[in-house]
Amino acid sequence: MEPKDRAGKSSDKPIDVIQLHKAKRLHFDFRLEADLRILKDVNGLWSRVYPYLADQVMEYYGKSDGDVLELGPFSGGISIELARLYPGLNVTIAAQEKGVVDYLQKEIEGARLNRKVEVRWSGLERLGFADGLFDLVIFRGAYFFLDEEGRMLREIYRVLKEGGLAFVGGGYGKDTPQALIDEIADESRDLNDRLGRRRVTVDEVKGMVNKAGLSDHARMENKGGLWLLIHKRKARGQ
Repeated sequence: MEPKDRAGKSSDKPIDVIQLHKAKRLHFDFRLEADLRILKDVNGLWSRVYPYLADQVMEYYGKSDGDVLELGPFSGGISIELARLYPGLNVTIAAQEKGVVDYLQKEIEGARLNRKVEVRWSGLERLGFADGLFDLVIFRGAYFFLDEEGRMLREIYRVLKEGGLAFVGGGYGKDTPQALIDEIADESRDLNDRLGRRRVTVDEVKGMVNKAGLSDHARMENKGGLWLLIHKRKARGQ
């Protein structure tokens, strides 16, 4: 069944995550070595958080096999954990900047997972994948990129298989120990500010979902951040 637009209830509560600039353009440019270094610092700082995020993803996903896509420059950490722990998962990572793709490829090779994880270039506004290809899509740091019109959310929905799940958003995750969060929070905040941190309200995220026509297919999870869980239901009779 194709999603239909439906207005949802609103909230004015702001959530401190990453948001696309109003001009639909980012401060950073990963073609510049300085910003690529910041990205590497962020991913390195979060290395101990990724196992907890991977556990949260799998709790929602509920299977140990399937085809997985992780999107964006903050990819890699969750995918590495999933590939190590779940040999039944086929993992693809996609980013849209060549420098980021090269960096992520080196990360995968360094983890000795290049036979289990494929790194590919893809635009994010138009994903370079066929319809219904993935059982699970992960997009951490999504609020850097999600557009107000919901086009990217529709793309994520398009590449999901029927019965698939997308885990989209930002935050430390619901089970990451508070002591670990406290240890890295200041540095993480500084690095993300340098990459263009913005505040986004629940209301704004609901607007993106509604404009994408996914309000019947998505729910919000605000434990450990602000996440969207997008389900592509199986057609009746299957």
